Amino acid sequence: MKNSPFLAAALALSLAFGAGPALAQDESTKLLDLLVAKKVLTGKEAETLRADLVKEKAASSAEKLKLSGPVTQLSLYGDARLRFQYDNLDQQLPRWDPVRLRWLDTGNGDQRDRFRFRLRLAADFQLKDDWFGGVQLQSSQYSDTGNQTFDGGFQNYGVYISRVYAGWRGLDWFTIIAGKQPNPFYTTDLLWDPDINPSGVVERVDFHKLLGCGGEEETIEYAPDGKTVVSIRRAPIECPWTLTLITGQFFFDDNQEFNPPGRNTDAYLFEEQLLFSLRFCGQAKFTLAPAYLRYNSAQVNTVWNQQGFAQVINGTGTDGLPLGWGETRDLSLIQVPGDVAFRLCGWKIKVFWDGVYNTDGAKRVNDIYVVPERDKAGNIVDFDRVRNHAAKDDFAWLAGIQFGDNAKKGDWALNVNYREVGLGAVDPNLNDSDWGLSRLNLRGWKASLGYNFTDAVVAQVSYCAADNLRSNLIGGQATGGAKLADANSVQVFQFDLNVKF
Repeated sequence: MKNSPFLAAALALSLAFGAGPALAQDESTKLLDLLVAKKVLTGKEAETLRADLVKEKAASSAEKLKLSGPVTQLSLYGDARLRFQYDNLDQQLPRWDPVRLRWLDTGNGDQRDRFRFRLRLAADFQLKDDWFGGVQLQSSQYSDTGNQTFDGGFQNYGVYISRVYAGWRGLDWFTIIAGKQPNPFYTTDLLWDPDINPSGVVERVDFHKLLGCGGEEETIEYAPDGKTVVSIRRAPIECPWTLTLITGQFFFDDNQEFNPPGRNTDAYLFEEQLLFSLRFCGQAKFTLAPAYLRYNSAQVNTVWNQQGFAQVINGTGTDGLPLGWGETRDLSLIQVPGDVAFRLCGWKIKVFWDGVYNTDGAKRVNDIYVVPERDKAGNIVDFDRVRNHAAKDDFAWLAGIQFGDNAKKGDWALNVNYREVGLGAVDPNLNDSDWGLSRLNLRGWKASLGYNFTDAVVAQVSYCAADNLRSNLIGGQATGGAKLADANSVQVFQFDLNVKF
């Protein structure tokens, strides 16, 4: 071997390594393969250089972060968001109209503006023997938001655990995860707030992998003699279709089972989803993810009454109406979210939708929210059998379109959607708190526009305007105690500055 080619190769590899450890490892492998193919180096000399560079990398300052023995890979990341928010809520107040002979609503403005922030710090790690896990800390204790309002005379703010989970991926097509984890389902914010990290166990079966779709393509390069292997390259083969079953069993509420004796049971949430995707016409992609979500109908210890939050089970409020048994009863939801993503004139475009139907919607409205039907004098009609359910209460749906994607510096993204949310269609503990302040019985629009100042800094402005679906919901837990559907109209304006790191 001549020294000059070897030294030149070593210098080129050192320069590649100086671009950064993560980049250098990939670039050095490609460069070594090229030098062997050009007969500048032999295979043995290339391996010697590769070993020397690995030693140099281990001694560099970038590698001074020491990981424990079982950890094979660690990713640290997070984001900080500053937000200004203004919202206005006009409440339903009953008024009898003697001309129209029905109850009407009268507005009552409830306005506020707040400066808020959200901080999230996360770590994902890979372990030996196909195990993995993750943790996340955030700046709020509430499940559906990481927001913290600036207040209290420059006081400090708490940090809370929002994720802690572990998983196993011992089979290419099967994964199981346990703990407080990222939402595993394909969904929109119609049913699941994107900030919620459910607690429980999730199983995932990738049928396309089980059936052998995808895999790797192997390319072998030979020397001119046709026998000596110069290089072997492997590239993943993307499957044009995917089919995945996702199942989850989540802990919703831990009750005192024998207080009162024999009445309480723990509340659980179960969801099963079949996620299908298909690529067509080059870069276009169709996704459909039907799902079924249900609770075990257990009552929750703390139930809203007419005076506030109280420890009551099937009690009676101040208006004489029976109180329900809690959030988890009579929810049996069929969901059909999906989207079509494609490019048009260089723009990324996605048309998306979602639909939810509660098969137990009538029971939830009548037995849990106990919305009374009143006569002209304002008295409850047929007190023993309160019934004020409507078919639209059982449905929620959403349709929207997005132009662009906030991925890198200079990107714009516009998202517009319309939705209707019936009184008994979704769980107000899970749906998006930024749309209609989580209220039910609403219909309206939301639009957001985002711009990337850099790859990591994004500004976004959003506006939501919604009005009620039904105007005769007066009393019960829907508008009296829990105040889940007490709005005539809701407007929410938000300006965000997001920094990712």
